[in-house]
Amino acid sequence: MADAAGGARRILFAGGTGYIGSAAVAAARAAGHRPVVLTRSPGKARALEADGIEAVLGDLEGPAALDPKDGFDDAVFLAAPPSWGKRVSVAVARSFGEGLLRMTGAFLDLAARARVGRIVYIAGTSYYGDAGDGPPRSEDQPGPPKGWGPYLRPAVEVVEARVAAGAPAVLAFPGQVYGPASWAEQLYLRPLLAGKAIIGLAGYDPMFSPIHIDDCGRAIVHLLAHGAPGQRFILVDERPVRAADFVAEVARAMERSLRVRKVPRWLCSLLLGPVLTEYATAHTNFSSARLRATGFSFRFPDLRQGVPDVVRRWLAQQRRG
Repeated sequence: MADAAGGARRILFAGGTGYIGSAAVAAARAAGHRPVVLTRSPGKARALEADGIEAVLGDLEGPAALDPKDGFDDAVFLAAPPSWGKRVSVAVARSFGEGLLRMTGAFLDLAARARVGRIVYIAGTSYYGDAGDGPPRSEDQPGPPKGWGPYLRPAVEVVEARVAAGAPAVLAFPGQVYGPASWAEQLYLRPLLAGKAIIGLAGYDPMFSPIHIDDCGRAIVHLLAHGAPGQRFILVDERPVRAADFVAEVARAMERSLRVRKVPRWLCSLLLGPVLTEYATAHTNFSSARLRATGFSFRFPDLRQGVPDVVRRWLAQQRRG
């Protein structure tokens, strides 16, 4: 994945220390590129530098996030205001959307000053709404946004307006990105290891379009070379499944008995908030055909290969303490 002259690309990552961002930075590094991570945390900057990754202190919501005088070849936006672990009320989601919009504008301004060759902007499939339980839907079949979707939409619209004005941006919409951290660890891995029941929503078993964290990171870097400005790509693996199938596969890989405790929607909304509840009950049933048509090859084409890998890695982390 080097450039046409055989050299490494210098890629700016906003949000490169997050769950998906860390995987994308690792994928860029593995492909021979030079990732540069923008972070507001001095501690994270030191950790990145100790690992041999260039870090720059800055904040997209600050007055001057970064001076691009050294130049970047490409840029990737994975940044977002903090939200994971919170009860997401409409007010919290609205504040998230307003922050995302400000960060998006600042990032696009920065990328324009740096005159980057390609931008990959990461949103999420909630932008596409409920995809139903029929044939998987494509990038060209949007529905009314659900869950986080309405709060992502203004930022996505800003990106598309900049594309119309000449910005070299590709839009990517990951599905359920699973790995040995984040929601998969909190909702499934830790409870199963402890012998606890998995919490499910009574009356709902929506379609679920997963993608392994490593494949998601690789796909983002792949699109820097193979995505055309203005194109949209849904980042999911080759086989949508029911949410219950995913949980059952995790239990099989962990060799644990699966117990599921169903809770009513009203209780879920009380605990998690209406935004996450709406997202959890929507069908995220999408196709990766456009991504595969660019030549992208999955290392974990579906959860039967990906979940055992995640479980193996997570259990190894637990043993190391």
